[in-house]
Amino acid sequence: MRWLAVACSVALAGCILTAGPDYEAPEIATPAAYSQPAAMPAGTAETAQWWLGYGDPELDSLVGQALADNLDIAAAEARLSEARALVGEADSVGGPTLDIGSSIEAERVIDRERRSNKQRTGTTGFGSSNDNGSSLEGAAEAGLLFSWVPDLFGGQRRGIEAAEAELRARGLLRDDLARTTVADVVRRYLEIRRDETQLDLIEASLDLQRQTLDLVSRRYQAGLASQLDVSRAEAQVSATQALRGPLRQNLAAARSALAVLTGRQPGTQEIAAAADIPRYQGGPPLGLPRDLLRARPDVQAAEAVLARATAEIGVAEAELYPMLSIPGNLTWAISGLGSGEVIEALIATLALGLDIPLFDSGGRRARVAAAEARSQEALFLYRATLLDALGEVEVALATLVAAQDRRDDLQAAADASARAATQAEQLYTQGLTGFLDVLDAQRTLLDNHQDLAEAEAAVSLGIADLYSAVGAPVTKGDVT
Repeated sequence: MRWLAVACSVALAGCILTAGPDYEAPEIATPAAYSQPAAMPAGTAETAQWWLGYGDPELDSLVGQALADNLDIAAAEARLSEARALVGEADSVGGPTLDIGSSIEAERVIDRERRSNKQRTGTTGFGSSNDNGSSLEGAAEAGLLFSWVPDLFGGQRRGIEAAEAELRARGLLRDDLARTTVADVVRRYLEIRRDETQLDLIEASLDLQRQTLDLVSRRYQAGLASQLDVSRAEAQVSATQALRGPLRQNLAAARSALAVLTGRQPGTQEIAAAADIPRYQGGPPLGLPRDLLRARPDVQAAEAVLARATAEIGVAEAELYPMLSIPGNLTWAISGLGSGEVIEALIATLALGLDIPLFDSGGRRARVAAAEARSQEALFLYRATLLDALGEVEVALATLVAAQDRRDDLQAAADASARAATQAEQLYTQGLTGFLDVLDAQRTLLDNHQDLAEAEAAVSLGIADLYSAVGAPVTKGDVT
């Protein structure tokens, strides 16, 4: 008991010291504002679920499916569960252990007295009973085995800190995966609506071009137009029909990707028809550059990795100092079983071991240096992750502004080309212009409407990219 008291005193004294540096969040400067104002629709919504701003129930349903059934997110949940279990393992390292041990032994002992008596009476043992002049004696032990390695210099505590930081990192990486998954679902959905809109525009143009072909054919039969005009009209129809193939291919690819994102097999995802491309009505505030430090899960995860690397310096440094171990056992022993003389004993032992590192050719020091280098690497990666996030937001803002300007210009061009197409057809019917003017006006009308649909989609896609870049939350998971 005196040894135990001494060991506890040493352990408590050692607990005052903790190897390695304490983690402190680094100060990282961020711009006061983004380089250009956010070109967002008027009006904002208080909800953090930014995709609700599209006002599309089908999209809302698809996002919900992805958050619930995406297999990559499910795998991230499993990694989070593993990290949670590893925290429990790290927490158990510093505590005492208690096991139960038992053993049974038996040996055969020859009864020499009986054997000598048989020899004096002339008994040889042949044809006698199975008594061979021996007996079995045994012994049994059962006890409690105790072991404790006090955390003298905080290495075990640093190990717990490292495990908890890894748990935070994995939880944040799961949230970041949810962030990018939601953005991918929105992108694929908007691409589907864009391609469907463009296919509808092609069908509308084909109807107009077939009417023109019919008009030219009747004028040719009446001797008012040439065969060349008929051939040109036929070529225009065929060329427009050929535009459908690539769009259908893009639609199949987007539907397949969307099915995978929502945890479905490709070809099984049903998407209800829609009239046009969803236009964004407004969402949560975008925030400022400094908000990325707590808004972007990948930035927070990078900081958690830095915290883990800092704690691991303490784990490595603690190996430079002495280690105290206290093994012991309490044993109940029984011997002499089968001999008639049974002896019972209760034995208690307690030892005290002190491992003092003297010389290892620099191996422990090298592990400390390696841990410090990993901490420096984690700091640089944390800063790089923040810079990447800032760059994504700036690019998303510039892309959105450009897309909005292009959409406005193309809207004006589409309106003008619609008027030009109508005027060209009227003039051709009156014989005041050539057929090439009609074909050119119709081709321009189709191109402008196709470009306008693409620009509308680009604006909606740009908003999705912007909200993803600023780290608008999509789920509030528990990372502890």
